[in-house]
Amino acid sequence: MGLFDSLRKMFAAPEPEAGPGPSAPPPALPHGVDYDDERVPSPARAKIAAIFAALDEVGTMMDREQVQAVSRTEIELMRDEHLPKLVKSYIDIPAAHRAEIFRKTGKSASFILEESLDTMKARIDEIARNLAQHDLDAFSSNAAFISRRYSDGDPFR
Repeated sequence: MGLFDSLRKMFAAPEPEAGPGPSAPPPALPHGVDYDDERVPSPARAKIAAIFAALDEVGTMMDREQVQAVSRTEIELMRDEHLPKLVKSYIDIPAAHRAEIFRKTGKSASFILEESLDTMKARIDEIARNLAQHDLDAFSSNAAFISRRYSDGDPFR
């Protein structure tokens, strides 16, 4: 167990006791964002789902590795701050005023939203590749050792 795991357990809220009781209220949405809001275009909703899946995968990879706090913080900020704020800021644009974004940028608000989601997903994919590289390097190193150690032509056995 790493230092961050210990700190997370130390500062985490206590586990609720299991048992029958009144149903818990639904969890609060980060920044009040409903990612399935009908104002969010379907392609953007699909990209948001892909981002959450990638964040979960990277989170699992980070739990197995000794990961720099900077990378872990970046992933947490994406999930808990940047993504919700981006989507909420899109939802909050009154439909009657969305054309102003096109006049200013030459791109629709939905295009910019999807472009921003693509940028975020690319960064998550880059972090995942970097984490996977540690596993690939470890496997290659172990395979090379086995090959050297147990091959018939090795005089140092």
